Amino acid sequence: MSSPAHELRFGDTTIDFTGRRLWRAGEEQALEPKAFAVLALLAAEPGRVFTRDEILDAVWGHRHVTPGVLNRIVTLLRHALGEDAHHPRVLHTLHAVGYRFDLPVASESTTGDDVPELTPRTRRRTVPAALWYVALLVATSAVFAWWWSSSRTITTRPVPPVAAAVAPPTLVVMPLKPIGDGESVRIIADGLGEELICSLAQVEGLRVIARDSTRLATDASADPATLVQRLGITHALEGNLQQAGQSLRVRLRLVDAHGGGTLWTKDFDRDASEVLLLQRDIAETVAGSLALRLGLTEAPSRSGDAEFLRRYHIARALVSLRDLPPEASTERAEREFRALLRERPDDARAHAGLALSLEIRAQRRPTLATTLREEAVREATLAQRLDPTLAEPYFVLAANACIADDWARCLSLQERALHVNPSNAEMGFGLTLSLARLGYLDRAEARARELQARDPLGRNGGFMMARVLDTLGRHDEAHRLLQPLPAYAAYARWFNAVWRKDYAGALRIAEAEIGGPNHPDAYAKRLAPGYVAASEALIDPSRWPHAVAEFEAYEKATGMANFSRVLVPGAADNAAPLIEELNEVRQRGYSTWDLLLWTKDLAYLRRDPAFQRFLRDNGILAYWRAHGFPVQCRPEGEGAVCD
Repeated sequence: MSSPAHELRFGDTTIDFTGRRLWRAGEEQALEPKAFAVLALLAAEPGRVFTRDEILDAVWGHRHVTPGVLNRIVTLLRHALGEDAHHPRVLHTLHAVGYRFDLPVASESTTGDDVPELTPRTRRRTVPAALWYVALLVATSAVFAWWWSSSRTITTRPVPPVAAAVAPPTLVVMPLKPIGDGESVRIIADGLGEELICSLAQVEGLRVIARDSTRLATDASADPATLVQRLGITHALEGNLQQAGQSLRVRLRLVDAHGGGTLWTKDFDRDASEVLLLQRDIAETVAGSLALRLGLTEAPSRSGDAEFLRRYHIARALVSLRDLPPEASTERAEREFRALLRERPDDARAHAGLALSLEIRAQRRPTLATTLREEAVREATLAQRLDPTLAEPYFVLAANACIADDWARCLSLQERALHVNPSNAEMGFGLTLSLARLGYLDRAEARARELQARDPLGRNGGFMMARVLDTLGRHDEAHRLLQPLPAYAAYARWFNAVWRKDYAGALRIAEAEIGGPNHPDAYAKRLAPGYVAASEALIDPSRWPHAVAEFEAYEKATGMANFSRVLVPGAADNAAPLIEELNEVRQRGYSTWDLLLWTKDLAYLRRDPAFQRFLRDNGILAYWRAHGFPVQCRPEGEGAVCD
């Protein structure tokens, strides 16, 4: 590593103020721009206590920021500095006051004439300079939303193993075991276990493993040592649910996953109508035992009785079943939510569930999308007004803003949804995809790594990370993530094999996976002949006319594009309609196909004049001008050039 000017060194750590980088043990630590701005402010004046308000004013201008945002940033900084919150070396918390940065005795700084020395005798003079520097950082950072933007640093290293002394505590919420044989108690136990993941994810400084990864890991083994290895957890919460009429009893045990010891065992008793209070009781107990704080402060409202709760959880589970036909999943869920709202018109969760089911129906029924989305927005707005702590309304409103190319609102709402429920993998997936759709691939990668840490085994974490890596041209890394994923990832696996020039492997995927019996996509059987023909043509180019004929047959039968067309020799001459079709997929809001527009291997798409129209007509160029260009793009004339 070279030694840039204006840097501060201590131990194995270097803060490069000019380059806005943090190095530790010879490796660059990925930091969000806001996180580095906070670090720069504190490190510019070692020994000074900055109050929380001073930090929020200097870095955020105190706009659209909740106290939990600063807590999250400090957690990221401790992670990057290798700090333990309970035994800090340089970054100290003064409870109810703020933060202080202390340098070890043996440290050195390299400064220029325009940067004050970091010594006690000049400390008084550095206050305006420090604040001016942070303001400059903020003004030049590419800021996407109210409080949260991802790092511009691209790292090719895999995610390191989670270490309890460095990373925040990581919790897995084991599925609750129902006590009794009734179907009702099983449904409530399943639903309550999932909602506990959401409630506990709101504990500041605690990482909670997402639902899908939890289920996949615990289905295989409930052994703590195995869960530590597969999920990187430090703690596990396990227990059971017992129902007696309208009364619910949840018996829980918090376990130290590394040592296997029980930290506490406790019973939580509530009426079924107080299930939200029950969740809060549990979250507060877990937070207190880990010396953390529950982020949300609003008192939850009452819910319906046990039967209402059972029906709500059935409907909510149906919304998540994306592999079933709409009439068997989201449309059934929609009918149930409407029935629940007839009984309890002011139930916020039922309104949120209805909004989500309408949005998913809109994605799957494009001919009805406009009408469905109008109602989804009304329901989401009402749910948000009734209970602003629910994530689904922000998710639905964000989806509509994204489709309308209102990128600032799109990202800020997605960030709000993720702030409310950090361990909801679908929320993380949506924000990561939006960043990638705007061309901010480095920030999408940083966001995807956090998603992968919370959902290491689920379909959202590994799949989204792989899609971003393939888009960046890092196909070997993507291949390792795609290999263990089930049948839904077959299309991505096929393209990855093509990018790696493993054409024989692509043919096997086309025949056995896309054309196989287990693919959940209803169109897979029709698409398979085109993928098989394209694989054969990549092996023997003389077969391309046959492949194109298969594409045309599929498109004529379905009215949908086969995006294997991007690989056809001479495809650059047909770039304009390909760009238009990929953008239509984006506007439907249901897939990641449009990331082909940013794929390194398909630079011809970005060189075509139609790409300039795409940037202009969809508000992307205007957003870049206001918030900063992606690292691979630069302004040129009235448009932009992207590598």
